[in-house]
Amino acid sequence: MTVAAHGGDIYQNQITYDFSVNTNPLPLPEILQKRMAEAAVHSNRYPQYDNVLLRERLAALYGFSTEEVVCGNGASELFVAIVHALRPKRVGILAPSFSGYAWAAQTVGAEICSIPLREENNFAMDMAQMESLCRQLDGIGLLFLANPANPVGNKMEASLLETLLDVCEKKQITVVLDECFIAFTGTEGYVSWIRKYPHLIVVRAYTKIYAIPGIRLGYLLAQKDICEKIAHQLPEWNVSVVAQRIGMDILNDSLPGWSRRKYLKNTIGLIQEEKHFLKHELTKIFGNQMKIFPSEANFLLLKTQIPLYRLLLERGILIRNCANYTGLGQDFYRIAVKGHPENVQLIEALLDIKKKGEEKRYGKH
Repeated sequence: MTVAAHGGDIYQNQITYDFSVNTNPLPLPEILQKRMAEAAVHSNRYPQYDNVLLRERLAALYGFSTEEVVCGNGASELFVAIVHALRPKRVGILAPSFSGYAWAAQTVGAEICSIPLREENNFAMDMAQMESLCRQLDGIGLLFLANPANPVGNKMEASLLETLLDVCEKKQITVVLDECFIAFTGTEGYVSWIRKYPHLIVVRAYTKIYAIPGIRLGYLLAQKDICEKIAHQLPEWNVSVVAQRIGMDILNDSLPGWSRRKYLKNTIGLIQEEKHFLKHELTKIFGNQMKIFPSEANFLLLKTQIPLYRLLLERGILIRNCANYTGLGQDFYRIAVKGHPENVQLIEALLDIKKKGEEKRYGKH
């Protein structure tokens, strides 16, 4: 069975429910859906060069200057642009983490220094691990971190991150902090720390929180000199007309029928409620046959010897097989937190798997 390098491989399978991608289960309201469709009519035009208006909106949101914002065709394009701009010889990547970091590092032939996190610590960073990490930083030019992490969903404590950034700043190591899932946690994140740490780059995206992965829109914030280097690595007109339009509309609090704050508040409430539901039901079904890792994001990492990927795919449900994550293996799976009707369908499919597994075990037909 071919396993996709990322989630969302719905094109080669018969899929009814896709739990492999971690997008917001709340759709954007009708007004924004309509404006996206209207923007597509203008696809016969070039997008605005250098994304100036969109960057102005993003800069105002965070209290930055326009020159401290770079927009990309999704966060993945920005990861590649960063390593092309800085050309590090060695790149540090925690394991497990998003495969796009290694992909970006390989585009410039950088040596990848994989820094394993401990499963017994739920792949979370603690002070002992932090001290060990700091000792491994010599020779590293760039370090990828995620807050919250993917595929685990845990966040790094502020005191630990501060310790690490202090060390990296002294060693002139650029830190790329991926905060594409931060909005699901209801916390601020660390954009403001860019003022204190000149070598810090924070990457975020519209993709997950606003459920528009097909639009491809990400952005980064960093000090002006770094942004200039990164922007020079991007192609002209790299953000489409539709992406520019929806990116600005989402930040437009005066748009009738749209409240970004309300949308985010409703999202966080839904994710918390449905994550609790999934954890409760999974524990009830599988007990000690399944480990559920703590997560503050909109997904759950699972470990079980039950071949969930294959068994759910047979039922038209796609989850993320995490076997290709460095530091994980065949027993690890990730599921997104969806809306309640979809989550119920997943639980019912898992109940059927459990039932049929028990019938087979005891020789029932």
